[in-house]
Amino acid sequence: MAPPGAGGYDFLADPNRRADDVPVFWRPDELASVVVLTAAPAGTEIPSISLADLPGEFMRRDAEDGAHLLIRDHTISHQLWLIDPPSGATPVVALIALDLTAPQRADATLRFWRYVAHGRPRTPPSPPHRVDRLVSALRALDARLAGASYRAIAEALFDPSRLTSEPWKTSSLRDTVIRLTRTGFAMMRGGYCNLLGPRRPD
Repeated sequence: MAPPGAGGYDFLADPNRRADDVPVFWRPDELASVVVLTAAPAGTEIPSISLADLPGEFMRRDAEDGAHLLIRDHTISHQLWLIDPPSGATPVVALIALDLTAPQRADATLRFWRYVAHGRPRTPPSPPHRVDRLVSALRALDARLAGASYRAIAEALFDPSRLTSEPWKTSSLRDTVIRLTRTGFAMMRGGYCNLLGPRRPD
């Protein structure tokens, strides 16, 4: 487990592997979509889900605060935090704290329930324009860190013919590239945490 303030990851990941090819376990207090599970109270009569009901394979990491599971289904990942990990056949219930993360935690719990119950999870995709902007911001950041000029970045991100339609110093593309670069730097300096969900006040 990473100590508080050491970053958002629970377990070390190989930096030489592709980001989409390595399991990443986020700390539950950083990622609002972590589903928190614990053993169902004794005497629970309503049929509950158990770990034995999980379809497919999953990755597990054990730590002092419990067990952390990561389940991938196509483009969707479910991260589970099991407090006092029960046995595979023990029914489990979800814990949703009534804090800033409650809406995201509830949505993630519902997606996980659908995955277990039906095997066909559904989640609203991120707006394409937002994803495209984030990708462009990170490309602009990489280029700027490598010493590229704003104009060179604009030529790489946009149709070069657009740069000839107006003077560069007053070009709207120049303003766009500067904003993208600033977004990239903000993401690098910790702004990426905003993508994980609401953060508790310090």
